Amino acid sequence: MSARDDLVTAARSLRDQGMTAFSLADLLATARRYGSTFPDPELKKALEAVIASPDDAAQDHDVFVEVRKGWYRLRR
Repeated sequence: MSARDDLVTAARSLRDQGMTAFSLADLLATARRYGSTFPDPELKKALEAVIASPDDAAQDHDVFVEVRKGWYRLRR
């Protein structure tokens, strides 16, 4: 699995628990619970790489949208 996969897995888990938006700390902690071994800086870099514009509907894969400063939701 890649760092991106670990973050998407964490976000799906949080979403399944009823959370609609999650902080970086939520994502990192959940990724750790699911066994991610990537260092925090690498997970942060992976998150930055998959943040999309909320208006960009052309994305055909899981992306994160920043809903407010430091809070994200998974789109797809």
